[in-house]
Amino acid sequence: MAISTNGVFELNRMNATARRLGLGDLLNIQVYTSTAGAGGAATEAMTLTGLAAADTILAVHQKTKAANNLPLLGWSTQAANALTGIWSADPGAGAVVVVVVLKAAS
Repeated sequence: MAISTNGVFELNRMNATARRLGLGDLLNIQVYTSTAGAGGAATEAMTLTGLAAADTILAVHQKTKAANNLPLLGWSTQAANALTGIWSADPGAGAVVVVVVLKAAS
């Protein structure tokens, strides 16, 4: 299940409350949606603009299945603006993932 618009609203409200109470960025949960993947292999580097290598990943979910209609099995290799998605075979073009993270305090 992808995060809903209401869920994003609630996360933003929680972040604003944390800042107002003086917690700063100690509680800063962000949601990133990848660009559509190109397919071609069972593992694919997904582009997630804003994701940092030091962010703590709380959840990864497949928002859109690609052309071959395969489910996302997991993920690995987190990097700046990228995360590698893992499928059982080539998912085909068009897969989109959503990642929920606890941002690294700056």
